[in-house]
Amino acid sequence: MKLTRILKGSRIAEIDARAINSGIDSKCLMKNAGNGVSKVIITDFESKELNRAARGVVVCGGGNNGGDGFVVAGDLMDYGMNITVFHISPAEKLSPDSFFYFKKLQENRRERIYYLNPEDREVNLFFYEKLEEADFVVDAIFGTGLHGSDIYGASKEVIEVINQAREKNKNLKIYSVDIPSGVDSDNGKILGAAIKADKTITFGCKKIGLVNYPGADFVGEVLVIDIGIPEKYYEEYEQIFEPDLQWVVDNIPVKEPWTYKYRVGSLLVIAGSAGLTGAATMTCMGALRAGAGVVTLVCPRGLNDIFEQKLTEVITYPVEQTEDVTLHPNSLNEILELSDRFSALAIGPGLSKNLNTMSLVREILRNVKKPVVLDADGLYALYGPENNGSIENFDLKNVIITPHTGEMSLIMGLGVIPLGERVRINQEAAEKYNFTSVLKGARTIISDYNNRTFINPTGNWGLATAGTGDILTGIIGSLLCQGAGLLESAVCGVYIHGLAADILVKETSRTSLIATDLLEGIKKVFLEIEKIKYEEL
Repeated sequence: MKLTRILKGSRIAEIDARAINSGIDSKCLMKNAGNGVSKVIITDFESKELNRAARGVVVCGGGNNGGDGFVVAGDLMDYGMNITVFHISPAEKLSPDSFFYFKKLQENRRERIYYLNPEDREVNLFFYEKLEEADFVVDAIFGTGLHGSDIYGASKEVIEVINQAREKNKNLKIYSVDIPSGVDSDNGKILGAAIKADKTITFGCKKIGLVNYPGADFVGEVLVIDIGIPEKYYEEYEQIFEPDLQWVVDNIPVKEPWTYKYRVGSLLVIAGSAGLTGAATMTCMGALRAGAGVVTLVCPRGLNDIFEQKLTEVITYPVEQTEDVTLHPNSLNEILELSDRFSALAIGPGLSKNLNTMSLVREILRNVKKPVVLDADGLYALYGPENNGSIENFDLKNVIITPHTGEMSLIMGLGVIPLGERVRINQEAAEKYNFTSVLKGARTIISDYNNRTFINPTGNWGLATAGTGDILTGIIGSLLCQGAGLLESAVCGVYIHGLAADILVKETSRTSLIATDLLEGIKKVFLEIEKIKYEEL
């Protein structure tokens, strides 16, 4: 089991410096990086029947990313490809290691290297001409050192010209070295303009800018290659990871052949109100499909008949209701006594924001110390004005919250949360309030109060439809009641939820996906999980 490590791109300069200070040759690291990129390109084009040498354009910046590009160009020329190199910084302004490989390339291929001076009209026209006839472009303009300020001037123009060439020629492949130029490697922000890559070959580990939107939309396929820096140099920084299916399989509790429903796990769902019975229903069904042994729904008495018709396999437990047909605070002691018989709780979907019901939720949270997943209206009990913003008064170490960005902004007292700030804010929320936080959205982010963060790789925009979050709550609650840890339940639940959608859209469409379709997708995900988990036992 090996997780893919993710770091802020700004850490890479520190890691490189420490590795170099320990005796690793910086020029060797640059050569390894360039060799790794060229191998990917050569492998890709070996399978193409061009009946001629592949034609490529390599565009190099002035930093070490440009040096990687010079190494790539030399390798591809040695292989026999027709390569033209353009550098956008004068030779005398190249970084020392980059200049070393520039001079090495110049020794035998001077006629193939051009300084892309914005004042030199002839070279600029030649650049456009070479892009038009190219099979691929290597983007080695900016690397992980680019942060904060927008790109402008000649560099921005070069990026835009490369992207325009890709629009004109759909067969043109763009390879980015380490990260697409123009993407902030710390957060995924687009700094004015960015290369739209088909493949990004990155070094040592993934960077946040490669997996967090909007940057993730520019990277294409991401390959991580080892350039010779030992893993120990990466371990001392932020603990951010990307799970894969094997990690999920390893972290889902095993079911013994002789097990029974209560040993598998029992989940108490506290959800539903008039007009919102669907949310509670989907949470319960998501929990069952994800393997819970017993699911019981606490619901307003007046809705019991509806739920008994909707939910064949779920036990319903009707309690006193308010005038709005929501859960009444008078049912507190009854619910607390009932909760003692369950392994975990799922609270919130479809509860409504009735003030009395929110008061009930707060009291449940104060008194129940079993694992809880808290979603939707349940979250409002924490951040709503009736609570006076006093989340600090709750001990939430046993709680997983599942907000979308709007709910997170209210929890943290912020305005709109930009895509590039999602990782940081989710980490801050988990640390501040001592809960495990699942910040939903494209590349859902999971953080806990022990400074561990996961960025989920599965899912697609078909999930942007009502009810999918209720299904997710059920999956996470199911894994909690089966005995998985808080962080593990959250990470595995999000992964399974997204993978279910990814499987489904191969058979249908993202546009037509609705929440209850995921129940069929979950079945298919667990078929894959069981093939791995139980065939190995």
